[in-house]
Amino acid sequence: MTAALKPYPEMKDSGVEWLGEVPAHWEVRRNGRLFAQRNETGFGELPVLEVSLRTGVRVRNFENSDRKQVMSDRDKYKRALAGDIAYNMMRMWQGALGVAPVDGLISPAYVVARPLPGTVAAYFERLFRTPAYMQEVDNYSRGIVKDRNRLYWEDFKAIPSCYPPPDEQTAIVHYLDYVDRRVRRLVRAKRRLIVLL
Repeated sequence: MTAALKPYPEMKDSGVEWLGEVPAHWEVRRNGRLFAQRNETGFGELPVLEVSLRTGVRVRNFENSDRKQVMSDRDKYKRALAGDIAYNMMRMWQGALGVAPVDGLISPAYVVARPLPGTVAAYFERLFRTPAYMQEVDNYSRGIVKDRNRLYWEDFKAIPSCYPPPDEQTAIVHYLDYVDRRVRRLVRAKRRLIVLL
C-alpha cells in the first residue's frame, strides 16, 4: 500500500501558521462549514455512549462498570447519530472525542457535531487527535484555569481545518487504518517474543 503513495506535485501555504503548507488542491475551512451542531433531546430509549481519551466514542457498558452511574433523566441527554462526532468540551484538547459507532445518547455537557455533505467524520476524528490540532483546540478553549477550559460550539466552529476532497479524506482514513493494523500486529509479535525470552 505504501508503494502507491506519491508526493503531492504542488504545495501551497495554508495561511494558517500551525498548518504550514498543504497540497495545492486542498482547502482550509473553518469547522462551521464542515459540521452543524446536533442538539436534539428526548430520545431516552437509545443506548448511552461515552467519550474516552483512549477509545473515542463507544457504547457504555453499565453491567461491567466499576463506577455504576444512575441516570436520572435520559431524555435530557443529546442524541448522536452514527457517524456524528462527539467531544467532551473540557477534554477535547487532550483528544476526548470520537465518531459515534451507533445512534445513541451523549451527556448534555458534551457537544455533538453532525458532518455536513463532503465531510468524512473518520478523517476529521484523526485530524482532531493530532498534537498540532489539540494545541489549536487548547488555544480556542476558554475558562478560568487551563484544566477547566472548555471548547464551546461557537469556538469549535471557528477553528480552521485541512479539507482535502472527500475521496482523498476516505483514502487517508484507509491508509491510516492499514498502518494502524500493521503496527498492532508488530506490537503483538514483539510481545510474544518477549514472553518467550
